[in-house]
Amino acid sequence: MIGSALIYALGLWFIRALLSSVICLFIGYLGIKSISFITSKVNEFESIKGNPLATSLFLGGFFVYAGLVIYGSMVNPFVLSQRVQFFSYFNATRLLVVLMSFIVSFLFGGLLHFIFAQLNIFNVDLDDINKDPVAIGAFLLCYQVFLGLIVFASLNVPLG
Repeated sequence: MIGSALIYALGLWFIRALLSSVICLFIGYLGIKSISFITSKVNEFESIKGNPLATSLFLGGFFVYAGLVIYGSMVNPFVLSQRVQFFSYFNATRLLVVLMSFIVSFLFGGLLHFIFAQLNIFNVDLDDINKDPVAIGAFLLCYQVFLGLIVFASLNVPLG
């Protein structure tokens, strides 16, 4: 029979991981909204709407992002306490690292967009993405993997 101390510890671990995951998933939502802001010539959500393959690529990317975030949150949640006082050891430093990584990803995303769209060093026209909803879905999937890896790394970077 499982002891009550083990059930209590597992419950606290689950709540800590859940809270960290929800915060990071919200950051992912902001990331998706920010990529729409950066790529103003690409009509991401208007284009993928109604296209099953494009929508599934977008949702698949979000599942990859969510998986990275949930895994990272299970290993290093923001809430570190094992006590009943729920926020007695809230790891604000870890949260700050995650938020800073989001800002860095936004800046790098903007820089990469500038390199591809304005400098044209690869002779690729980003407006071509806008011609096919599947291309937009693949673009969103890749962005979510990009953001997920950055947030995952920020959840696992040593702080001490």
